[in-house]
Amino acid sequence: MWSKHRNAHQRLIDEPIAWLTTVSAGGVPSTAPIWFFLEEDDTITISSKDPSTRVRNLRENEHVTLHLEGDGTGGKIVVLSGRAQIDDEAPPITSHRAYIAKYQSFLDGFGWTPMWFAENYPTRIYMTVTSIRE
Repeated sequence: MWSKHRNAHQRLIDEPIAWLTTVSAGGVPSTAPIWFFLEEDDTITISSKDPSTRVRNLRENEHVTLHLEGDGTGGKIVVLSGRAQIDDEAPPITSHRAYIAKYQSFLDGFGWTPMWFAENYPTRIYMTVTSIRE
């Protein structure tokens, strides 16, 4: 999947913030910034507040897009389309050491512990990428 999209792949590893767009059952889009982690199997792990518009939308409509920031002049655009599933049985995000390591400086900057983050963002979402545009 990544042979034609090496730049997008590296940016998904390196960049800390993406924008996830979910769509309600009635067709209303909602976009919000997220923390995310690209897994070895190419799925994307997201930890979310619940209740939230994002979680409510995903329970009704699995179709999503994930966007990375551009360069401010219309370049370096990366948009991933796919499906996202909520895993209500997933262990707390604190068990995902690589995810926590990626965001440790953010957690420290906000004065949050990994446990606080896990308690306040308890819902695990997994996105399967179906198309990439860059």
